[in-house]
Amino acid sequence: MNEQKYMKISELSRQSGVPKSTIHYYLREGLLHPPTKTGRTMAYYDSSHLYRLSAIKRLRKDLRMPIAFLKQELERLEVLNNKPSDDNVQSDAEQEPKESRKLEIVNAAIEVFSQKGYHRAKVSDITQKAGISIGTFYVHFQSKRDLFIEVVEEVFRHIVGDAARNIKGEQNLGKRLVIRGRTFFENYTRYVEILNQLRAEIASDEKWPQEKINRMYKALTGPVIKEAREGIERGEIRAEVDPELLAFALTGLIEVLSFRISLDSKYTLEDAMRFIGELVLSGVVPSSMKERWNISELV
Repeated sequence: MNEQKYMKISELSRQSGVPKSTIHYYLREGLLHPPTKTGRTMAYYDSSHLYRLSAIKRLRKDLRMPIAFLKQELERLEVLNNKPSDDNVQSDAEQEPKESRKLEIVNAAIEVFSQKGYHRAKVSDITQKAGISIGTFYVHFQSKRDLFIEVVEEVFRHIVGDAARNIKGEQNLGKRLVIRGRTFFENYTRYVEILNQLRAEIASDEKWPQEKINRMYKALTGPVIKEAREGIERGEIRAEVDPELLAFALTGLIEVLSFRISLDSKYTLEDAMRFIGELVLSGVVPSSMKERWNISELV
């Protein structure tokens, strides 16, 4: 052991306030990097694990971000804050330019896929857009399919992560739902072609497109289900309302109305949000709470 201060999992749990069972879960999910092992059963943790656990707790509390997206958001925060782990300062510093270039390729691919579609787009189209060589492309991705999967992940990070960040600090349930709706609309207009191509790939023999779609809707509806349950407990939503069906109904409405708005200029986002708000007010909110749901103020 060097001068770094090491601790056993019991001490890590005490200092972080995170139960040992949860720490083991984070290790299995890859949210927490492995400890230093000196034998089959001896594992030691350090300050980098405390920092990581603190970041996880903050994200889960403030952003209510689903577990599936925590890892990507943690990695993004570490790059932004320039806080590599104590044991990997050099390797992380060397990794950062590589990850930056990878993100540049992904962003270029989003534009190319949106314009040409997945099947018509060529790797050369993407490398030209990103200003890199074919060889550099294959340093980061094994194939166009591999890149498209990463593009889908990036789109999901924006759709789910942007909503979590935008509602941070807002306590009013109605306003939180409106913010989620606006954020989805903004991302829908930006990434609709990517989402359509993903749905088209469901018809293929591969399983990953359906898995990605399922994961996206689970991530979109999960926080709404949680908020609906809390709203029922506070009496803001009728007790007989099913939280999961409500979450999927609202998500579906926002998605379909986003598509309608994109067709022409007849309706605006405010029209759509007001329409959804009136539906929620008439069918979901108890009569005694309707005065608190001022649609004109919410929208």
